[in-house]
Amino acid sequence: MTTQLSAYADPQAEAAGAVSAVVASLPVSFRPATTAPDVIAVAGHAGWTGRAAAAIRGGARGVVVSAPVAEDPAELAGVADTARAVVVLDRKWAGNVALAPASGNVHGVIAEALKDAVLLDSVAVAAPGTDPLHLLAEQFAVLVQCGIEADNLRMVQRNGNGYTVSGVLAGGVPVALQGILTSALPATATVSILTSTGRADVVLPDPEAAWPADVRAVTAEGATTLPTLYESSHRTSWSRVHSLLASGNPASDLAQFTTVMSLLSQLND
Repeated sequence: MTTQLSAYADPQAEAAGAVSAVVASLPVSFRPATTAPDVIAVAGHAGWTGRAAAAIRGGARGVVVSAPVAEDPAELAGVADTARAVVVLDRKWAGNVALAPASGNVHGVIAEALKDAVLLDSVAVAAPGTDPLHLLAEQFAVLVQCGIEADNLRMVQRNGNGYTVSGVLAGGVPVALQGILTSALPATATVSILTSTGRADVVLPDPEAAWPADVRAVTAEGATTLPTLYESSHRTSWSRVHSLLASGNPASDLAQFTTVMSLLSQLND
């Protein structure tokens, strides 16, 4: 039997993560509450680590953070660990259900392509006015979620329209990351791994609707398109916090976010 958890979001968190709609769409798992909620939604603007830690100290068993900006999560990780609370980061693209740990086929396609990679190319598109470094953090989060380890990162260029970052994979395979701020294209993140005989492509759509990710692999044996999964990143994140609290398993989100922060710090070295 599924345990129904109470959930609360302040207006800023509601705007960032469409919490009311998500909670209403998961009526077996959640119910709205204003006092002593099991799970609290926190908006990811500056100071989110402190707000999340305060929610846990106030008794929340779980916290969902929508679109977190770059901040050191070390103190929050300590608070969550002490309280045995779960912190889930509701990421723009990295939260897509196609990249969930349970999506073994997708991670298998990526891992197989990385064995024979000759180039990794990734493009992230967002609306004009988006903070380029926030967009880059979201792009790094996708790479981390895909199990891709980039190193020797360097900012080639950055302006009001986006950025270009270069780096390498293990063995010196080149990495090219582009961030583009435009209203001419939908908010999308792509990861393409070119190999000596084919390629693997992951296309992650805007999470505001349950548009599916597109995952394709081309090898010497032929082309494969993985099954389509219709689910929004927001619902995936809330389903995950419920599953983690029900099972008692820890979340890895803050550890992965620390890796993202490490990648960003490479650009400042």
